[in-house]
Amino acid sequence: MEKRIMSVCLLLTMLISIGWAANWRGTAVAPNTQSGWAVALDTGLVKYSPDCGLNWVDQSFVTPRYFFDIFFLNSQKGWIGGNEGFIFYTPNAGQNWYRQAMGLSKWAARVFFINDTVGWAACGEAIVAKTVSGSETTYSFSTWDQAFLPNPPFSADSCDIYGIHFIDENRGWFCAGRYPEYDAVAGETLYTKGQGYIARTTDGGANPLTWQLLRRDTIYDFFDIHFIDSLHGWVVGGNDRTMSAVIMKTQDGGLNWQSVTIPTQAKYLRGLKFIGSTHAWAVGRNGTILHTSNSGNTWVMQQSYIDTTLFDVDFGDTLHGLIAGNGYVLYTHNGGANWHFANMAGIEEMVTNPLSQITNISFQAAPNPFRNEIRFILDNSYAYRDISIYDVYGSLVKTIPNSKQVIKWNGTNAAGKLVSPGVYFVSVKQGNTNIVKRIVFQK
Repeated sequence: MEKRIMSVCLLLTMLISIGWAANWRGTAVAPNTQSGWAVALDTGLVKYSPDCGLNWVDQSFVTPRYFFDIFFLNSQKGWIGGNEGFIFYTPNAGQNWYRQAMGLSKWAARVFFINDTVGWAACGEAIVAKTVSGSETTYSFSTWDQAFLPNPPFSADSCDIYGIHFIDENRGWFCAGRYPEYDAVAGETLYTKGQGYIARTTDGGANPLTWQLLRRDTIYDFFDIHFIDSLHGWVVGGNDRTMSAVIMKTQDGGLNWQSVTIPTQAKYLRGLKFIGSTHAWAVGRNGTILHTSNSGNTWVMQQSYIDTTLFDVDFGDTLHGLIAGNGYVLYTHNGGANWHFANMAGIEEMVTNPLSQITNISFQAAPNPFRNEIRFILDNSYAYRDISIYDVYGSLVKTIPNSKQVIKWNGTNAAGKLVSPGVYFVSVKQGNTNIVKRIVFQK
């Protein structure tokens, strides 16, 4: 038992260190390019991909803050929003990052820029931050200003602003929600029954008194919002009691909102992205990916093959997109017809004991991804031990005795029951060395 625990801990440590087990919270694809980025909430990782998810390199920098969102205006200029209201800026595609703000409420959950100087951040607790010097590389308390919204109608203990979007320097909207929190002292869960807010401004948003409340919802929370012009907009969120999803649209600038019909299996949505006025994607809990190709009139499910929460989605054009989620980054090069798991480590094989002298051992796993059966083909010149299969949380799913050069797995656990679709890790041990490969079950 002790050896098994040590093995699981070693596997988890390895997965976290290479980025696969990170809570990827934000992603960005520069418009009309394949340059993409992803940031993590729990580790402060920043990763860059030159080819929209195929290959990744580390752009992390020294900071104790964790990240919620990343936004790129073009292929060079981008901003990161982080915990405790930290905002960082890069003028050169992430080669260098400069701190622009700190202490803007408890977070900067969403960052949005209309040009390279004017931008906003959704800061939670009924606070909107704004800058008119977004390309500044020298930290100053005056780079970003905060608008503390009045109560009433905006209550700081329920109006956590998550989504913000502007169509020009003056006209913009935000949406708010609050995920339920368990109060151990009171012994109850707080902020249930919906904390949804939608508001707009017509004078740039710096004046807290000019934000107009458009909707206060007691059923739904709202987490992201997008307008294609002054009249037509969409907001996404969900019901925190049932975890069902909701998409609402407006045709009069937000004065009135109507729910849009979406697939019943869709869950609690967290992110929304439009490309032009026709194509859009929304993502959320339990691996939910929704797509519309007709300006949000109808939405269809796209397959993710995972069951964790997807927080953010971005596209550079109608084909190339990234999704950031808990433990995963997904990418597509065909508009979401197929989503693939990004290899955030940048390598396919890992050896957990770097001091081992055995560096040329290997095995193959095919087909990968697989639906019915996968074959592990071992190099018969080495004495491998049993094959161990783990889920993304480090729990042992099944051990397969190594009695043949080719070993097959049909997606069942130790009890013979079919496992859930998703990512798994196969570990083969040779001496003091573990070789680990990632496999994807798409049953």
